[in-house]
Amino acid sequence: MKILEADEKKGVYKVLVEDEEDLWALRNILREGDLVEAVTTREVKPGEGGESRRFPMVLRVRVKDVEFQPFTDRLRIRGVVVEGPDKYGVVGKHHTLSIKPGDVVVFVEKELDDFSRKFLETYSRKRRILVVALDYDEVCISLVSEQGVRAVREYYTNLPGKDAVEEYEESVRRVIEQVVEEVLEYSRTLRVDGVIVGSPGFLKDEVVARLKSRGLDKPLFADSVSYGGCKGVDEILRRGGEKNVVRELNITTAVKYFEEFKEAVTRDPEQVAYGLENVAKAVELNAVRVLLVSSRLLWSSEGGVDPNAVVLEAFKRRAEVYIVPPDSNIAPELEGFGGIVALLRFRLPLG
Repeated sequence: MKILEADEKKGVYKVLVEDEEDLWALRNILREGDLVEAVTTREVKPGEGGESRRFPMVLRVRVKDVEFQPFTDRLRIRGVVVEGPDKYGVVGKHHTLSIKPGDVVVFVEKELDDFSRKFLETYSRKRRILVVALDYDEVCISLVSEQGVRAVREYYTNLPGKDAVEEYEESVRRVIEQVVEEVLEYSRTLRVDGVIVGSPGFLKDEVVARLKSRGLDKPLFADSVSYGGCKGVDEILRRGGEKNVVRELNITTAVKYFEEFKEAVTRDPEQVAYGLENVAKAVELNAVRVLLVSSRLLWSSEGGVDPNAVVLEAFKRRAEVYIVPPDSNIAPELEGFGGIVALLRFRLPLG
């Protein structure tokens, strides 16, 4: 979730919904009576005898209830329209805002309680991504952050002609080594969370391999681009590469914890819990340190223990919470453990 505007005195918060986790966060921040504004469409009948048509418009709605639709990426906010275009006569009528990733939502006159403030802070974590694009002609290294994109290093490679084969190959190796050194330095000094390396050919793979061998302690991603230099960086950003990386950063952490969970299941099973009932007991005893939950379970509407309530309670008790989407490579295994697992703060015999 990206906070585009925040004025705590006026209670105005403008947020960009980036993924399914953000929808879950919004679902739990919204309260009955809140004022929410978003772009939507509404069916309107223009006049006598005319056919009704659906028109795009910005509506402000006073919330009555909020529902996440299971197995979709939509959050439905139902309420009464308090502000909208006069010509459509929609004020005072019921309307449902259907919010999806990529939409902008505005809270108006919203007073955040401590719990809601923690949600916003957690799901609007600022990420700093180092984006590198290189080819045989030029190199560009840029920092992508909440403040925008800043090229921190840009230069031409000045490689010799390919006729001098040995000299050419040695020069390419030197360029790769130079890029590796610069990425290691900028990763440290700029405190980045992840690195993307893009190139038209194999150069990105060489750089990534060298960074791994040098022990880069940041998540590292390779991407194919048509050009090197800052034009290549622009190409990566146009495709939303940095957003994918932010998403992958969360998944990467979840994968690490899931591997830790699987090791503990066989080595020390009382240090973990899995299955909704056991995890709920562990949460109640304030034993959960890390919780991984499948989004399929979270949005399910089956009876019994409410998974959403369990996750919210874990969140309140300061556990690290990760929602695992169905396309994650650990999702099938996680489903096999009941869709929810926990690493515990202390050993707990749950049976």
